[in-house]
Amino acid sequence: MPDITSEVATELDLAITDALQLNPRVDWAELAQTLGHTPKTLARRWKLLTERGSAWVAVVPGPAFVRQGCASFLAVHCRPQAKRDVARALVAETAVATVSSTTGTADFLLDVFVPGIADLARLLDDRIEPIDGITAVTSMVALTTYREGSRWRVQALDLEQSTRLVRPTPTTRTTPLSSLDDLDRALLQILATDGRQSWTDLAARCGTTGPTARRRVERMTDSGRVALRCEGAPELLGPVVPTTFMMTVPPGELNTAGNLLGRMPRCRVVEAVTGTSTIVATMWFRATAEIAPFEAALTRELPSLVITDRFIILHTYKRGGHVLDSLGRTTGVIPLTAY
Repeated sequence: MPDITSEVATELDLAITDALQLNPRVDWAELAQTLGHTPKTLARRWKLLTERGSAWVAVVPGPAFVRQGCASFLAVHCRPQAKRDVARALVAETAVATVSSTTGTADFLLDVFVPGIADLARLLDDRIEPIDGITAVTSMVALTTYREGSRWRVQALDLEQSTRLVRPTPTTRTTPLSSLDDLDRALLQILATDGRQSWTDLAARCGTTGPTARRRVERMTDSGRVALRCEGAPELLGPVVPTTFMMTVPPGELNTAGNLLGRMPRCRVVEAVTGTSTIVATMWFRATAEIAPFEAALTRELPSLVITDRFIILHTYKRGGHVLDSLGRTTGVIPLTAY
């Protein structure tokens, strides 16, 4: 097959990324039928993307995690001269999935996942607040997940292609997992380093069989406790201006607002939270000029909604456990331990 041009390669890379956002572990042979390229070409393009750090498949807490564990957003304030050291210390924490520097009143916004509320208290008291340079930490515990990052897409595929790739929802949802055993955790730790490694390789590294590895991982993802998420750097996805909003709505309209925000294509995350704001929502805009029209349209549709604060993300140091460089490319992973 002849070499593809850089323009075609860019479109193909986006198509592969979108496909893996719909079905992160889809077989290359199956995907080839949808995208019209050979499995070898698709595997080669993905290999190039991952080697550059431009795309990856991460293992993250799923939409049902808040029903069994504790997810929290942290707004961290620190001394200006200490920001670099504080960022480095926060990135190293295995309970901290995402670390971003922001505009506005907070220096950093964090996504934190721990087994329970007591673990959050210990994390704050023993690990986060003692970091030299931090002056204040505000925590907001997630109560309900309306949308999490694994549902965001680049939308490079048409409706027919997307429909063919969506993984069927089990007719009978797996019983919620009250706890994971050592094999489950080992599988997640290894899978975090390469979310598309073969079942055979994953099983060999964990001392089990391929069918067992697949059954265990699919049980965890089907339960909603764990999700696989295909991510990309800006050089692949294009310019992105992540913006996190703090909002309040009357209690009776919380589900209406959460579901409305969660259906928006630019939405990454929406959670109902504790604190003075009742909703935290992160949107990915293409430019800052889109923010004000978005706010105006949102408050027209939901007059009772009040935007109490907003933070434009200046730089993301870590996302879903993956450590990112200045261009947003993954340079390594620190697997999460909340499971």
